[in-house]
Amino acid sequence: AAHRFHMRGTAIMVFVIYLLMILTFQEFFLFDPSSGESLARDISLWICFIGWISAAFLSPISILGIAGGSKSALRWMPYFVLLWPISIMIAQITVYAETGVAYIDYLFNYPVFVITDIALPIFLMIKWNNVRRGVLKAGYELY
Repeated sequence: AAHRFHMRGTAIMVFVIYLLMILTFQEFFLFDPSSGESLARDISLWICFIGWISAAFLSPISILGIAGGSKSALRWMPYFVLLWPISIMIAQITVYAETGVAYIDYLFNYPVFVITDIALPIFLMIKWNNVRRGVLKAGYELY
């Protein structure tokens, strides 16, 4: 029962962190993904847009599902968590391929993004792996 309470707290923490980041850096998160610069750039921006929505909303929902005993939520959580950092990498590669300039310096200019773009996904994947191993160790099947 304690682990379920802990998972609920984790879900709330994840949601609050992303919500505060979105409200603080609205121009970074709330944008028109159809920039018109190029088709590749538009696609990468759409993936980013979906990625942060996944991280901010679907990750906490899946964590709450896991706290409620949902094996389906446990299966889907890595996709919800990892879509955001993967989408950022895709966007950065696209910009670099098109312009020759990378914008990785945002992590140095705004180091708080290290939390949402690197640390939180790593933390959540560790948490997911621990829960998954516990479920498998208890003899339950995930698929």
